[in-house]
Amino acid sequence: MDQQSPVFILIQIVLPIGVIFALVYKYVDFVTRTTHVVCPMCRSSFKLTKQAFAFSLKTGVMNERVVTCPACGHRGGMPVMKD
Repeated sequence: MDQQSPVFILIQIVLPIGVIFALVYKYVDFVTRTTHVVCPMCRSSFKLTKQAFAFSLKTGVMNERVVTCPACGHRGGMPVMKD
């Protein structure tokens, strides 16, 4: 039986996870810089933080997320618009 070094196995696990994390971070950074959200109740537009975008729920409708409006406090599906 040929056993591999534990360091080699650890690199095989950690490296792909690190690459995936970096790609997801870059995607979230790009989307938050180039989009804003419009509240359907008060029509105010605002930008989401990276954390708020990453953890906001999708509604099933294209380019729509469930977030809370900072102006009126309405929570619901809001369209995501390109800048």
